[in-house]
Amino acid sequence: MARLPIDGYGQLELNNVAFRRDGRVEAQLPLDPTDFALIPAENGMLLEVDRVGKTIKLPSATSKLVALHYSSEHMYDERDTGLKNFKLEVGEFLPRLGYLAVGDKFTSNCIDWTGTEATLVTALGKLAETPLYGGISEATGAILVSDTEPDAGPVLLVLGKATMPDGQLAIKFQVVEA
Repeated sequence: MARLPIDGYGQLELNNVAFRRDGRVEAQLPLDPTDFALIPAENGMLLEVDRVGKTIKLPSATSKLVALHYSSEHMYDERDTGLKNFKLEVGEFLPRLGYLAVGDKFTSNCIDWTGTEATLVTALGKLAETPLYGGISEATGAILVSDTEPDAGPVLLVLGKATMPDGQLAIKFQVVEA
């Protein structure tokens, strides 16, 4: 399993999600300093909300609350604009996450995939024959895309190949189990 090669950090486009309308949002907990010591939180990650420990963590098979990271992008340098340049690190702003519901649709390039980009594009072209699913990646927090339904966390159905606003490869997902 490896991250889909992208220029910059994960991006997210909320196509049709209910959490922005009904308030199922978590925005008062910091990133866990251990889980995010070496990696930043990127938009499009599926992360665990640890209400007891009062932090946002990388998900695991035992995670009870998993939400989609969709923090508002901040411009760090006016010479280096673009959604692809946004990330959150420990001690910065608090992340914003939305609790997914069945039927929600979104597009992201924050993807883990077992093959190359070329094999992913080929698999996306054959969705009618072999469906693909998205779920949690315990290693990176990115959305793990596979031809088998995940056993833990939300189950996302891959709807098809898409692009981010800057033209990078992305995937459109629909939540089938929250």
